[in-house]
Amino acid sequence: MPNSRWTWAFFLIVLFQCIISLALEGYVFGDFQASLERGSRGPGAPPGRRTIPTYLAIFIFGFLYQLVLTWDALRLKNTIQVIGICLYNLGMLIYSAVEMDQVDQAIQQLLNTHNAIKNNTWHALKPFLVAAPCVIALGTILLSFVAWKLYDEFAWTIYKHISADLRLKRRFLTYQVRQHALIIPSPKGCIC
Repeated sequence: MPNSRWTWAFFLIVLFQCIISLALEGYVFGDFQASLERGSRGPGAPPGRRTIPTYLAIFIFGFLYQLVLTWDALRLKNTIQVIGICLYNLGMLIYSAVEMDQVDQAIQQLLNTHNAIKNNTWHALKPFLVAAPCVIALGTILLSFVAWKLYDEFAWTIYKHISADLRLKRRFLTYQVRQHALIIPSPKGCIC
């Protein structure tokens, strides 16, 4: 569990961002499903109706994975992983921004070609689709600031355990990188 003010701040930012983003995506999913016409559900339904459930599933698994990564990074006091979580959050930001265009295209396809969705669906969903990247952008900014503070905190913790030995610091950095990297041994026994 987090044990300092900055580790708690980092964990809570990730947790609240996850809850808010999933609530927004859940509302978009529910409203989208409710606006589909009766004939556009079931096995013979048009393909555009799968867009929102797909994005929602990816967001759910993405944010749950981010929570696990955050817990692991804070447990191990791994600065590299904390920075990686900030970059991961940036990727989720880009993904949520792309979602707006994809949902718009899916709604237009369902509306124009199949007449399978209500006319005002895009206008009802757009504020929530805009809010999702805004929440993630705010989370990215806050996470980056707290990551900077964690860098100092973790560096001090590492310094207390390792001291000022540069060789030992390099070994510890290599350990942290290898601990979370995919290392595949070759048949000859060397690590590739």
